Amino acid sequence: MKLKHLFLTLVLAVLANVNLNAQSADYNKEDCDKYRSLYFQYLKQNMFRDAMTFWSMAYNYCGGIDSLDSKFFVNARVGYMKLYSAEQDPKLKVGLRDTIYWIYESLIVLDPANPDWKAKYATMLVTEEDTRYGKIDSLYQESLHLQKTEAFYYDIRQYFKHLIVNKYNKAPDDKKEDIRSFIIEEYMLLSDYCSGAAATKRAAADEDGAKKYDDAQEFLDKYFLQIVTDCNVLVNVLDKKLTTLPQVKDAKSNKVNSYLALLDKKKCQSTPTYAKLLDTLITIDPNANAYYKTGIYYLSNDQADKSVDYFQKAVDMEGAGANKDEYLYNLALSQYAAKKFRAAFNTAKLVEGANKGKALKICGDAIAATANSCGETTFERKANYWLANDYYRKAAASGADVSTSKFLDNAPSDDEIFSEGKTKGSSITLSCWGESTTIR
Repeated sequence: MKLKHLFLTLVLAVLANVNLNAQSADYNKEDCDKYRSLYFQYLKQNMFRDAMTFWSMAYNYCGGIDSLDSKFFVNARVGYMKLYSAEQDPKLKVGLRDTIYWIYESLIVLDPANPDWKAKYATMLVTEEDTRYGKIDSLYQESLHLQKTEAFYYDIRQYFKHLIVNKYNKAPDDKKEDIRSFIIEEYMLLSDYCSGAAATKRAAADEDGAKKYDDAQEFLDKYFLQIVTDCNVLVNVLDKKLTTLPQVKDAKSNKVNSYLALLDKKKCQSTPTYAKLLDTLITIDPNANAYYKTGIYYLSNDQADKSVDYFQKAVDMEGAGANKDEYLYNLALSQYAAKKFRAAFNTAKLVEGANKGKALKICGDAIAATANSCGETTFERKANYWLANDYYRKAAASGADVSTSKFLDNAPSDDEIFSEGKTKGSSITLSCWGESTTIR
């Protein structure tokens, strides 16, 4: 350690342009108190060269690390980081860098319960392109996953950069798959930390702070694309993960949901792996949302008949819950796609809220789809298009982007109305639907 004391003193002597003699680490209360006071006064005035010169002397006269607290080194970190940022001489810059490393090592010893020092130390090693990758791994593993949503956004970024640039890119080919799998797991955890931290910041009305975590997430996504280039790469990893899911229900459910979210982000919802995860989720926790997600999968993969069953289950389990209208709308959508037009009409009429306009459109489409087989006469069958148009008008009034003249070209003409002995403006009841419409 005495070589380190000498090195510190000499580096600062050059930087401060003063002549100092190296001191021993023997305790001297008078000099200790004097130099501690001096360094702190200069530090408060942002006179960092002088402050750190006196700091190094205080370190020696106060008896070294065994006699000092963590605050002493926290202040040194501030001063040395300022000097390091400003220094232009490469040799002196290396000396200052190594001194900062030593300060971090000291802080870890003096304040072992604080994971922040390990995270910041690891981040500096990554930034300085240090090749001690095992040390960087260890420091991050012992810090970020303890801090979770309290982790500093830049530490999260640099850790993930390290995983891609140092671990994956430099790994031998026979190790890349294992490392890729590990990185995917870390990506999901770090994404959770970013979203949680951003939410906390926004709850505290700190939009600037939240934006930093949003930007960190974008950084993660950018590097993530370097190792997950397509759905095949991702599903190959997740298929293996399905065989090693946790046994505890909540942990298992959380893991499956995180895998689904990852596939959603990569737009890999049409893969068989997505269906396997959904089935697993239903097995773990057969709730309305699980059935709804599975219905979405089958509907988007042109398996409308299967999707109907899942959406119906979601509707039944949700009851009058907050997602009732969302689930009803998708049930109607799947029923229409499965050519169950009357069922789609009846379901769509129940939808309220944001999807009401789109649901009313389904009603109109269902009527039009069955017009040619609904009614005893040609006039009655063609009159269905007036009713279909009624629902399109209602849909437009509820916010749907539809034409208010839709289907009118298919409705009875003026001559057909006259031949049928009807008059415009009068009402006609359509037996198939049990509803009336206006002749026009």
